[in-house]
Amino acid sequence: METIASVENMEDVASALSAGVENAAESVRETGASLGALTESADAALAGAEQAVEEARAEVCRLESLIESLESEISSRNNDEEGEENDSAEAELASARAGLGEANESLRGCEERREKAAATARQAAALRERFLDGSRTSLMRMEALGEQCAERVRHACEALEKYIAEHPGSAAAAFAGLVRWTPPANAPVTPDALAARMKAANLRESVAYEAERDPWFRSKIEDYGRRWTAAATLAEKTAVIRQARRNACGELAERVVTAAFRPIGDVSTQNRTVFDDGRYTKTDLVVRNLRAPVILGRGDRAFAPKGGTIAFEVKAGQASYLLSQEDHLAFQAGGHRTANASATICTADIHDLPEAEERELRDRLRAAGSPIIGMLPRKRDIDRALYEAIVYGIGKTRP
Repeated sequence: METIASVENMEDVASALSAGVENAAESVRETGASLGALTESADAALAGAEQAVEEARAEVCRLESLIESLESEISSRNNDEEGEENDSAEAELASARAGLGEANESLRGCEERREKAAATARQAAALRERFLDGSRTSLMRMEALGEQCAERVRHACEALEKYIAEHPGSAAAAFAGLVRWTPPANAPVTPDALAARMKAANLRESVAYEAERDPWFRSKIEDYGRRWTAAATLAEKTAVIRQARRNACGELAERVVTAAFRPIGDVSTQNRTVFDDGRYTKTDLVVRNLRAPVILGRGDRAFAPKGGTIAFEVKAGQASYLLSQEDHLAFQAGGHRTANASATICTADIHDLPEAEERELRDRLRAAGSPIIGMLPRKRDIDRALYEAIVYGIGKTRP
């Protein structure tokens, strides 16, 4: 069965290929136009060279005719013994002969330039034809590949839809609903809707989805799996799992939040903010160009309009860990000030804090400008999903 991620990957490839064909076609048009201009320029240069040859040849003919006329005139005058007039005619004849030599030299130069211009024109025309012939062939191949890819995507979508229709209660169907969700028309996205999206996320499916969509994430999880398999003792295996929970839990939580907000706006991660004192922070998620208004809760900085921006920190951990991050989270809230709204989204473990400590943490972060909201699943649920992916394989459960 095709998965949501594999179909999306194929759709990305098909879109990239389609865009590549369009870009290639545009490049062919632009290059063809440039080569066409080059050919026209070469043809114009050839026409100019041919005109210069004709003008030089006409000058040679004129001088040859003049010389023939002068020679005839001088011969006739010699018979009549007209000395002074002969001297003038001979001087003119000498000048004409000298001019003829120069004209013949000029003609030869014009003919050489014409031959070079003709060769350039032929080369330009041949280059344009070779380019266009090769480009047409390449574009036809790319278009055929694009059609094959589009057909493959259609079959994959049909197979996935068929599976989901036949297994409406499956994890794949539920996850498809999560990924394909769209914000309501003409209504804000509410806190309840956001919390439902994050807490309803099938974490095992989320790991498999992210692994298929992101080779880096897959290699990270698979590396933990190889280390767990290679571990010789229970203590060593436990150390691998502990390290994964410490280093990958936050990564998975951030990806769950990203998936929840991707249909709502343009998500970017690890945006850097430098403060006036030179210190800086990186904001986990920024959602820009919101496609619908978003309500995060009550109070200041809890609403962002359509087209606006929301900044988030994401924290995954047990109650004691969340409480220990109070000062750090208050500092990170400084990187959210340019957004319309902001929040710290954490695991549901925040509700395990004693009432007074939970209230203190919430008040501190609300005052800092980034109220904390326990929308994510519990830390133990995220840990379990990572454990299954590492020990049993991505997308699999205990045999």
